Amino acid sequence: MSVQPPVPPSGAPVVLSREALELLALLDLPRTAQRVLNMLLAHQGETTGAARVSQNEMCALLGKVSKPTVNRAFKELGEIGLAWPIEDAHYQLHPLLTNGRTATKLAAVPLIKVPGVEAAGEQRRQRYAAQIANLGLPLPA
Repeated sequence: MSVQPPVPPSGAPVVLSREALELLALLDLPRTAQRVLNMLLAHQGETTGAARVSQNEMCALLGKVSKPTVNRAFKELGEIGLAWPIEDAHYQLHPLLTNGRTATKLAAVPLIKVPGVEAAGEQRRQRYAAQIANLGLPLPA
């Protein structure tokens, strides 16, 4: 039985604020997590900022990506605070990514947890420094 991927609710482009783009540049998400986030953004409801897509449907959307890999990507997005499940196959994107739209009233906007650069390897530190420089920001001490 094959899974048919859902169709995005709109053909309109996804618009992110400069603040959201700068944050995403600093996060350096793993490739699959970035692809899952892109698909969630493309499939978000126009008024809710939430996406209805199951893990099987996400596998079909991404093509040749295993369910455990997609599951890990969803978990990474949840740990960072960019997207989290609100019910089965229904994910809320962080309001920063949806211009404040949410499917449910949030008691508090979740913090986005940027993984510590200090604990990263040398290659990651160099990429982080390059990303900060590209944004025209000073490197944190």
